[in-house]
Amino acid sequence: AAIMGRLLESSAVTIWTDVDGVLSADPRRVPDSYVLPEVSYNEAMELAYFGAKVIHPNTMQPAIGFEPQIPIYIRNTFNSSFRGSRIFTSSTTHTDRDRCVCGFSSIEKMAIVNIEGSGMVGVKGVARRLFGTLETIGVNVVLISQASSEHSITFATSMSQSVAAKVAIEEEFHKELKQNHISTIEVVSPCSIIAAVGDGMHLATGVAGRFFTALGDAKINILAISQGSNERNISAVVLETESTRALRAVHAAFRLSHTKVRVGIVGI
Repeated sequence: AAIMGRLLESSAVTIWTDVDGVLSADPRRVPDSYVLPEVSYNEAMELAYFGAKVIHPNTMQPAIGFEPQIPIYIRNTFNSSFRGSRIFTSSTTHTDRDRCVCGFSSIEKMAIVNIEGSGMVGVKGVARRLFGTLETIGVNVVLISQASSEHSITFATSMSQSVAAKVAIEEEFHKELKQNHISTIEVVSPCSIIAAVGDGMHLATGVAGRFFTALGDAKINILAISQGSNERNISAVVLETESTRALRAVHAAFRLSHTKVRVGIVGI
C-alpha cells in the first residue's frame, strides 16, 4: 500500500487491518492499553522493532524514505467508523514524565549471552572479534550492554540462535578461556526485551528512574539494560515468565493504565 501511495503521489495511505490502530501496549497482555491517535514515524519504527505487530518497518519505508513524507493511517476493517491511528512526520512532543512515553512493546523468545573476564579489561579488539564472529555465522544481535569497566559484555539474540552463538564464541576465544582471561560465557533464556518508546523522552527528566523503579516495585529482576543514543527508547531484559507482569507495571507507572480509587468514609 505504501509503495502504491508513493507511486501515485498520494496525500495519505490507509492500511486496513484487524485492530483499531497502534496501541500503547499489547492488549492481550495489558488490558488497559488503548489506541494512540497520533504516532510519529520514529515512534512507530521503534515500537515495530521491539515487537509491535500492527505495522512492519518495511511497510513504512516507502512513505517516509522520500520527500514529501506521506502520513499513514491504521484502521480496523471490522470497525470502520473508528478513526484509528495516524502515523506522520512528528507527533506532539511531551516534556512531562506522564506523557513523554507513548507506549511499550516487547520481544519474546529471546536469550542473553554474558561474556565475563578480567582479561577483557583494556584489551583492544575484543568487541570487534566478538561481533565479527557473530556476523560471520549470521547471528542477529538485538541489544548490547557493556560494563564501563570492560569486564563484561552482554548481548541479546533469539533463543534459536543462542546455542550457535555460544559455540562460535567459545571457538573464537578458546585461548582466553584456557588461560582464564575469560571466565564465563553464559546463556540465559527464555527472556523478553521490554521497551519504553516516546519522542519526548529526551526532553523529560526521571524517565529511566521511573521505568526501572516500576520494575523494581513489581519485584522483577532486570538482566540487562540498554538505551538508544537518540533517547527515544529504554529497554530492559527480563525473564519471559515475568514479561507480562513487567509490561503491566511500566504501563501503569507512566499513567497509561486507568487507575481506580476506592474511598470509604466512616463516621457518626
